[in-house]
Amino acid sequence: MSPGSCNRSYYLCGICGIGMSALAQLIKSQGFDVRGSDISPQEEVERILYSQGIEVFHGHDGRRLKKNDTVIISEAIDRDNPEIREAENMGLKIWHRAQALRYFLRDKKIIAITGTHGKTTTTYIIARVLREILGEKVGMILGGIAVDYGNNFLPGKELYVVELDESDGSFLNFHPEIKVITSIDCDHLENYGDNFLMLKKSFEQFLTQGGINILNEESIGVLDTSGREVMSYGCGNVVNYQGEIVEKDLRGSKLHLYKNSKKVLKYYFPLIGYKLAINSLSVFAIGDLLGLNLNLIAEKIRILKGVERRYEFKYLSPEIKLIEDYAHHPREISEVITTVKDYLRPQRLIVVFQPHRYTRTRYLWGDFRECFKGSDVLLLTDIYHAFENPIPGIESPRLAEEIKGVECIYVKKNNIPEHLLQMCKLGDIILILGAGDINKISHLIVEKIKNVFNR
Repeated sequence: MSPGSCNRSYYLCGICGIGMSALAQLIKSQGFDVRGSDISPQEEVERILYSQGIEVFHGHDGRRLKKNDTVIISEAIDRDNPEIREAENMGLKIWHRAQALRYFLRDKKIIAITGTHGKTTTTYIIARVLREILGEKVGMILGGIAVDYGNNFLPGKELYVVELDESDGSFLNFHPEIKVITSIDCDHLENYGDNFLMLKKSFEQFLTQGGINILNEESIGVLDTSGREVMSYGCGNVVNYQGEIVEKDLRGSKLHLYKNSKKVLKYYFPLIGYKLAINSLSVFAIGDLLGLNLNLIAEKIRILKGVERRYEFKYLSPEIKLIEDYAHHPREISEVITTVKDYLRPQRLIVVFQPHRYTRTRYLWGDFRECFKGSDVLLLTDIYHAFENPIPGIESPRLAEEIKGVECIYVKKNNIPEHLLQMCKLGDIILILGAGDINKISHLIVEKIKNVFNR
């Protein structure tokens, strides 16, 4: 039985998660009653939900459930959760987030974006540009808050640009008309039997599920694409859509676009980052499939404002700059450091990093020891658990001792603002990295910097 076959009321456990909050808004946009709970709701997300008439309860309590509820859970919700136990006692339908998302998008065309790195910004770029050109036909389901909209959701009448999660294999619930794969790397292997080959095979299965595949050239190098319809983009000269970065500045890049080795146009991408710029090529491939004018796409790209916590400037002055980024995988961290140094050329780069998940830190321990090279000072704080249990020996003080190529200092999170204040000086760039709650201290750091530099 589908979750929407008879019920008109939906209760989401973990409703303030970035994926769940977008789903809640999607269901609400289709005229259903929606409410939910979260053990630690993010203020910004909670505010978004309340603005759309979606009630958010703090903590979990099975007594809130009603007999006509369908309960929707994410992968972060344990089956021993009191609301889940009560839902089972009441005989309520319980649906996984991906299953519910598929159901509520059942009559829409889907452009799906997935991959280990870059999927959120790529989803945003595609959705923002298509929305500008096609209007309210296009909706968005995003794994971050778009700066332009102050939201991770936009309703769409015909087509949705959707970020799909590969971490738990739930992307295999979908058969989109167009699929974009940005990258494939060793991450979330705990959900794939600690086996990268199993992750790779899941992506290869996804290629067979429906429409046209658009792959970053890095993904083509990993996957077996034989016998499948594939379009490609990247920097190499054998891809269908090739980008050449010809200029960089404080705010972005100028690129030449080549289609099947023929130069087509030059465009400005108004966000810093090599990978972001290259992933912007995917929107030209999609535009061709939809019959859109490529010059119009280039024009609309210029208005992009980005996604929160993706190369987000939290403070910008001639004296000092503070940038926040969601990077939490060693490869992402290395790329962010390289990009910031190349685009902004700081006199000194101070990195603040909060590791995310004990399992990821354990799997990639050796890579974390090496990935901060290029920075001058690293402030390392405790691992954000993401509801995982601690793993003996997987601790930040030990990692701090083993990190190579940079001065590394272990600091408790709440002490970071004061520690930075004592060490920062003119010309510094402070880079705050992590996918946990490290962003909660950004405003404290900014306030202290403003007081020091009188701005």
